[in-house]
Amino acid sequence: MAPVAQNSEIPPDLTEPERFAELKSKLIKPENVERVKASWKRLLVALNDMAEDIKRQGDSIIPSVDWSVVKAANGEYPPEIAKVFKERGILIVRNVVDRDVCLKWKDSMANFVGKHPEIGGYPTPITNWFAFWTEGEVNARSHPEVVALMKSMGQFFTIDDDSLPIDKESHVVYPDAFRIRPPGFGVSLDLHLDAGAIERWEDEVYREVYAPILEGRWEDFDPWRLDERAFAKTDLYSHLSTRPTATSAFRALQGWLALSDVKAGEGTIRVLPNIKLVNAYSILRPFFWADTEEIDLTSAKFPGVTFVGTGQFFLNKYMHHLRQAETVLSIPYANVGDYVFWHADVAHEVDKQHNGSEDSSVFFNAYCPLSPYNVENLLATHQAFLDGKAPRDFIKDKALGKHCEGDFEDNGAKKENILTDDGLKAMGFMEFDENQPGITKGQRIVRKMANEAIKSGKLR
Repeated sequence: MAPVAQNSEIPPDLTEPERFAELKSKLIKPENVERVKASWKRLLVALNDMAEDIKRQGDSIIPSVDWSVVKAANGEYPPEIAKVFKERGILIVRNVVDRDVCLKWKDSMANFVGKHPEIGGYPTPITNWFAFWTEGEVNARSHPEVVALMKSMGQFFTIDDDSLPIDKESHVVYPDAFRIRPPGFGVSLDLHLDAGAIERWEDEVYREVYAPILEGRWEDFDPWRLDERAFAKTDLYSHLSTRPTATSAFRALQGWLALSDVKAGEGTIRVLPNIKLVNAYSILRPFFWADTEEIDLTSAKFPGVTFVGTGQFFLNKYMHHLRQAETVLSIPYANVGDYVFWHADVAHEVDKQHNGSEDSSVFFNAYCPLSPYNVENLLATHQAFLDGKAPRDFIKDKALGKHCEGDFEDNGAKKENILTDDGLKAMGFMEFDENQPGITKGQRIVRKMANEAIKSGKLR
């Protein structure tokens, strides 16, 4: 291997280097090696063009739309908004929930952890709380505007085989934490992806999502296709004792609802607003880490994967082609009641410093379409709710704390706090309609699967 260029550091081998070197040797077929090398050259040119475009447009590159516009169009997004969202992977939907309602939810969350700080959270001092069943959170997940918004997000995804058990119109709850970040509080979370790391190469189904990239035709990669993605295993290492950063559910879109008014630099989300190019780069980087024209098919080096069981990090010392100082942007602003979505494959972080004068607060709530992967999550979430305990992805976190919410009478894990029928379905309290006119064969199959699981109470 030729020497590493001066603007790049040598990434470490993953643990179990023989196993991961063997994995790498199988990822690119011999007949595709020259195609992949040529595609890498094209990609580096495209990345430079992308960086210049982001510099030129600034944060205006991040699209936004008012929820009233979408509702007036029967849930359809304006074509120009849909086009840029699918390219950039982030969208701000404004004025989804009334301000007063959101602030009431925030008070519910803040009051509960204020009374019961032993619930715990991270980092220290705590900004992200291990409270999942406050009345405000349960209300918010099931609010009619929120469930309508979730249903509307399915239109951005495609399924070529409509017999596959995926239902874009049915949403299930993935209970996550909420954040109340005070002014002046710094964080050290780097640019990253949450939906696994080495899993993108190691899991055979997940690898199929990125097959065009590994065949030297990254231009054909479609991040919005669900045919393989909905079945990919993103948490191969959830059995480890370390805190998991990959989720046991399929979150097609991550998202949060703003509970405070924030501007860029005030503790809000930052993104690299491009899906296709950034993913092509992250998938191919392990083969070209030495910054030469050679291709590495033999080492256990996977830049961005610090160790198994974590998310995928875009450390600048290994990922300098992304020009992060110029391409990673804070969203321009979010007001109380605005909703921010970003694709699961969008690299993101948060402002390192919160330079505002008020807290930066959000309620995390992702778009999780009904699929076999999420039927398991639905039943686990249902049981955690009944018990007033932490969801399964946070059980290891809760081992650090002294109490679960169910230990306190004023917790919100009560069925009457779920506001809508769609909210009840998303939490496993009501069956999905298997006989709804116009649904696909796949929708019917997965709804039946979910209903059988709900009736039996068993994970599948």
